[in-house]
This record gives sequence, structure tokens and C-alpha cells, in this order.
Amino acid sequence: MGYMDLMSKVENIELIGGMIKHFATHRGTLDNVFDLEDGFDKTIWMNNCIEKLKKDPDSAKMLEERYMGPEYNLDELMKLPKNSLGYTYAKLMKTMGFEPHFYRSRDRPSLDDLSDYVTMRVRKTHDLYHTISGFNMYIGEIGVIALNVTQYAYPAFMLIDLIAVAAACFPGLAKIPESEKIQSSLVFDTLSKGLKMGREAKSLFPVKFEEMIEMPIEDVRKELKITPIKEGPSWYQYPKLKDEGLS
Repeated sequence: MGYMDLMSKVENIELIGGMIKHFATHRGTLDNVFDLEDGFDKTIWMNNCIEKLKKDPDSAKMLEERYMGPEYNLDELMKLPKNSLGYTYAKLMKTMGFEPHFYRSRDRPSLDDLSDYVTMRVRKTHDLYHTISGFNMYIGEIGVIALNVTQYAYPAFMLIDLIAVAAACFPGLAKIPESEKIQSSLVFDTLSKGLKMGREAKSLFPVKFEEMIEMPIEDVRKELKITPIKEGPSWYQYPKLKDEGLS
């Protein structure tokens, strides 16, 4: 019976249960996503992420190299052609009032440990994932991190997506302000789009976006096999960006 076959899935609930128990007993302060990432530092879940990356030759090479690339200067990137990856990224960041090195106060002191390196690389490239995927910085976060989780199971993002699904399924129980509650269908739709994009795209972790910054963004997407979303939870719907012709 197919119903009984579900037991093989249920038996693995300890993986998620262990993850939640870990935070219940070792959470310390958990005020933002940085605390969540720090809580997974050098755990079995982070080790799983690293092992998945090692199985991809290009990602394994990136891990050995510990590549981070130069810092981004938004004012300089704004001087690039409007159809370039760099200009689009800078315009999006300025429109949102974001800084490229938003995580400066939580920099890891060294990149020698792979857990620290992966975390810092994920932080630096996160908004570039938004840029190339089209997912916005609100509900679109669910899609961007689903893309990441599909490819290499970054644990902090995995837990956030699980929480988002739970909150959508139990809106009356979740501790979410009424003004921020969203339809469960939108959560599931955004999540599925991120998962699909992650499956279809080339491996993104080893991509050196810093060396592609002057390329037309559509050429970058074509190379990475990404078809961006431009409707729904997409930054293409931001009025200020529409006025700039980024549509």
C-alpha cells in the first residue's frame, strides 16, 4: 500500500526534529538570520551542505580556492551599461536601500574553515541570486532560498523554507502580524518556482559573479540556464525599477 510506504519518510523525521531540537537547546540569541546561520556552524547539517558541494567538481574547486572576489562598489557599477549584470544589481540594491556588505558586523574572522567560507560566500552572493532569478526581497525570499536549498542544502535556508511552509499551513497559530500574513498558495507557488529554477540551473555556488559583472544580464542568465520570474513576487514589479526600464 502506498500509504504504508510513507513510513520511510516518517522515519527520517528525526533529521528535522534534531535540527529543531538543536536550536531549542543551543539557540542563545536568535534575533536574525545571522544567528540562525551561526547556530548551524560546524554541525552535521552544515557538513552535509559542504559534502554536497564537494561532489560537484566546480564547487569543489571553489572550496579549495576559497574565492571571494573584490568588494562591490555600487556607484561604480551604476556606470556600467543598463543591460549589464552589474548595473542591474546596483540599481536593485540602491532602490531597496541595501548595502553589498550588509553582513560586515558578522564577518567570520577567517575563511580557513569550510563552514565559515561557505557561509560568507552565500552571504555575498545572496542578492545576486535575487538579481538573476527575478525574485523580490519579500515573498521572493522563499523562492531564492529554495533555489539554494535545491542545489546544495544550505541548512539555515532549509529551515527558513520549512518554517515558511508551516506558517502558511497554520496561519492562525503562527506568530505573524496580521498585516504580514499571506496566502498559503502564494508561498507554495513561490517555493515551487524556486525549486524548479534550482533543478534546471547550472550549479550556482562556483559561479564567480565578480567576473561576469560587465556582461549583459540576459547573457549571464542564458549561461546559467535561468529563466527569471517577472510576474508575481518579482522585483520587476517594483515601480521604481519599471520607471528605469528594467522590465
